[in-house]
Amino acid sequence: MPTQPAAEYKLSSNQPLRLEDAGGRVVEGVSGMTWITAYGQHMDFILRPGQRFVVPNDGLTLVEALGCSRIRVAAPIAQSWTRRVSREAAARWQETLDRLRQSLQPAEGI
Repeated sequence: MPTQPAAEYKLSSNQPLRLEDAGGRVVEGVSGMTWITAYGQHMDFILRPGQRFVVPNDGLTLVEALGCSRIRVAAPIAQSWTRRVSREAAARWQETLDRLRQSLQPAEGI
């Protein structure tokens, strides 16, 4: 999905909108009812006007009208600075632990 702040779509039955690599994007119901199926989720979601759905991951998400509907797809909600720094620190810590584990393994032939 292209990087854009928001886009509006008019949907019809049996013509799903495919959202790929859209993790974090917000789908908002504008009119009608919309059926959402997201990769890795055990349940589908019905979206009514004014309701929002945050795409849970970058897997395929299908968005389809029940009849006719209109939706708005917005850019991901900005992450807080502390959450972003915390996630980056956790990733670096894991890399450090992995390198340490590798260095502690006995050499072959000993």
